[in-house]
Amino acid sequence: MKKKIFTILTATVLLVTLSGCGNKDTATSSSSKSSISESKKSDSSKSSESSKSSESKSNNTTSNTNSTDHFDTMISAAQSQTEQIKKQSGGTYSDIAVEKGDNHTIIYKYTYAKDPGIEIDATALKPTLVKGMKPVIDGIKAMVPDVKIRVIYLKPDKTELANILITQSDTDAVN
Repeated sequence: MKKKIFTILTATVLLVTLSGCGNKDTATSSSSKSSISESKKSDSSKSSESSKSSESKSNNTTSNTNSTDHFDTMISAAQSQTEQIKKQSGGTYSDIAVEKGDNHTIIYKYTYAKDPGIEIDATALKPTLVKGMKPVIDGIKAMVPDVKIRVIYLKPDKTELANILITQSDTDAVN
């Protein structure tokens, strides 16, 4: 029973955190989509073959830059919420950190204020987290096509309790 409550509490805190991240950048996504559309319209008026080649390279660079910019914005937005989330957790966590990982991975680190005294079954927790993350990852992947989320739970002494990676293929498998 204690393990179920612990798992549900942990999953709930995580979902609240991530849903806040995904929603903040929806407006940014819309404005960037419209600027990309405007850019494509102006690009279509150019007719020479060399111009088209240059445009293609420019669009790919712009797309990669926009993806990186959106990713950095999401990380900053999530980082700005960590203190409030710590307060909402009722002292469960002594620290919550959001970091930028390699290959568009958002890393959430939750450090418990007190040793929970139990082990986290990451295999059992992952399906619950994946279901909760599906709308978040689906929203983010419009801006960052290869986004992943890593959730790390730490004891107060910084030893790892669980390390869970959630990918788009995980969320795509959810019905």
